[in-house]
Parts: sequence; C-alpha cells; structure tokens
Amino acid sequence: MRKSFFLIFLFAVANMEAQHNWTDILSTIELNNPQLKAGAQIVLSQKAEVSSQNTLEDPNFEFAHLWGTENSSDRKYDISVSQSFDFPSLYFQRNQIGDLKRSLYDEQQASLRQQILLQAKELCLRIVYLNRCIALGDERQAAADKLAELYRGKLASGDANILDVNKIEIEQLNVTTNNTRLRNELASCLSQLRVLNGGEPLPVEDSVLVDYADDILPTSFDELKSQALEADPELRMLRQENLIADKSVSLNRAGWLPKFELGYRHAYELGERFNGLSVGISIPLFANRKKVKIAKAQALAGTFSVGDKELQTITELQTLYNEAVTLKENHARYDLLVRQNNFGLLQKALAAGKISMVEYLVDATQLYEAFENQLSLEYEYRLRLARMYKFAL
Repeated sequence: MRKSFFLIFLFAVANMEAQHNWTDILSTIELNNPQLKAGAQIVLSQKAEVSSQNTLEDPNFEFAHLWGTENSSDRKYDISVSQSFDFPSLYFQRNQIGDLKRSLYDEQQASLRQQILLQAKELCLRIVYLNRCIALGDERQAAADKLAELYRGKLASGDANILDVNKIEIEQLNVTTNNTRLRNELASCLSQLRVLNGGEPLPVEDSVLVDYADDILPTSFDELKSQALEADPELRMLRQENLIADKSVSLNRAGWLPKFELGYRHAYELGERFNGLSVGISIPLFANRKKVKIAKAQALAGTFSVGDKELQTITELQTLYNEAVTLKENHARYDLLVRQNNFGLLQKALAAGKISMVEYLVDATQLYEAFENQLSLEYEYRLRLARMYKFAL
C-alpha cells in the first residue's frame, strides 16, 4: 500500500513538473515572439487612429487685404476665424463605433496570439513525440548492437554464418539511419521553436519535454462546442465587426443631418471697423448619397460571415472530436504491449535455440513497429486535443 502511494506521488510530481515546463515555454514565447510584439504596436497605432477620427475639424483662419485701383489709400482688411462641426449626436455615435473598433483590434491581437501559441504547442507536442521515438530507437539500437556482438562472436567460433551477421548489420544500419533522421527532425523543431521565441534560448532543455500537456478529451461534444463558440477569438472578431457594421448603418443615417459653422469676423474699410459673428450651415444633399444602402449591405454580409464561421468552427470541432475518440480507442488496444515482456521472451527463445535469428528479427521488427504505432497514435491524439482547445490558450 505504501509503495502504491509512493508511485502515485511520483506520478503527480512528474505531471506537475511537465505542466510547469509547458507553461514556461508558452509564456516565454508569448513574451518574446516578434510577431506578437509587432502586433501589439499595430494595435496601439490603430486605437490612436480611431481616437483621431472623432475630433473637431481644424479651425479656419482667413485674411484679406484689398486696395483700390484709382486710389491706393483706399484699403480694406477682412479677418475671419471659423469653426465647423457636425451635428452633436454624430460625435456620440462615432465614439460608440470607436469603442467597438478598439475592442476589435484587441480581438485581432488575441487571434494572432492564439495562432502563435498553437503553433508553439504543436511544435512542443512534436518534440515530445520525437523524444519518445528516440528513446525507443536507442533501445532498439542497443538491442541490435548486443545481437551483432553476440553473432560476431558466434561467427568467430563457427556457430553462426556470415549471412546471419549480414542481416543483423543491415538491422543495425536501418536503426541508426532512422535514429539520425529523428534527431535531425528534433533539431529542426527546436530551431523553429527558438524562432517563435524571437531567437532567445528556451527556458527548458529539449530533453525535458518527454510528457504531453494534461489535456483531457471532453465527455460531451456539446459542452466543447458551446465553449468554443463563446471563446474563439476569430468568432468574437467577426461578431465585433458585425456590431460595427450595424452601428455604421445608424451613423450613415445620421449623416443626412446638417453641419454647422460658427465664426468671428472683423473688417476694416474706409476708416471704419466692423466686428461680428458668422453662422453657416451645410446640407449634405450629395455627399451622403447611397451610404446608408452600402452600410446595410455590409451589415448583412457580416451577419452571413458570422453564421458561416460558426458552421465552419462546429464542423472542424466535430471532425477533431471524432478523430480524437477514434485515436484514443486505437491507442488503448496497444496497452497490452506495455504489460508484456515480449522482447525478453524473444531473447530467451533465441538463446535457447527455439527460434532462428531471422525469426527473431522479424518478430522484433513487428514489435518495434507496434510500439512506434502506439507512439504515433498518442501524438496524433494529443495534436487533436490541442487544436480542439486552441481557444483556451
């Protein structure tokens, strides 16, 4: 009983350490990624631009100096200062749209963040898979080397022939080549991960990533669907764009309201000075034509876009969920391999002369292929979970 509790404790500690490593990597990439840094600055500039679009127009200053053609002493001066402005309700509506646009830019940054972190997480999953394949490959390499050493000794003593040794050396070469390929791919994945981290070193070594993230297959697809539709930043972004389009319809309707201009005017003519106020009004008879119709069409298009994106998201989630269920079931079928000591039995049978070396190689190859399939199924399953839960990143 004490041993069982001890094993459970060790598993829990290892799992907590794995989660800590994953959190460190994703947090560091979020902090150092150049695309996210650039996106944050773009959002700041976009928000500043929105704020600048709802201000008063620049004041207008005019100065006129006129003189007579017959008498140069007959002069006239005219100075005017004026300020134009829209109907007050327009500023309120533009401010509402500005708030929606600022939220939209935040959602765009959130969508970019999700893409970067999902890419990083998929690379980490691949690194875990490659580390496990390399560990299996090293085990297979050690077994092949041990077998080759054994049969070279038998060849020297006359208990084996050169054909058997050649077959084992071919097995050695195949295993070595496959292990080299795996290590090259691992180096490539680590390089890509460092690029996402802005070229900065990662907070953990590649050898630490041997356990997957603690994602769990949801028991109910409906629960997953509701969470995704609510939290997905791309969907939130489209909904925000649709709200902006709806508000733009009202804003363009209000565009038919007149504009005003108030000012002060000072004139000097023939020794007399004149002061007064000026008032102007601009009626948008031509400038606002068909803008309401255009805004309505854009709002309707936005509604269709939201519905289409929701359908695409549900379809993608359903596909990922079904694939994950199938992969998990197939992976469970390989659990028997873990509980059996098949390699030990094969080695004993070979040593006892119950099977030939060729039979041993065939059976051992099948077993290693089965373990590789198990690792591949686990990786594909974890990949589906990561994509299903991308909205939670």
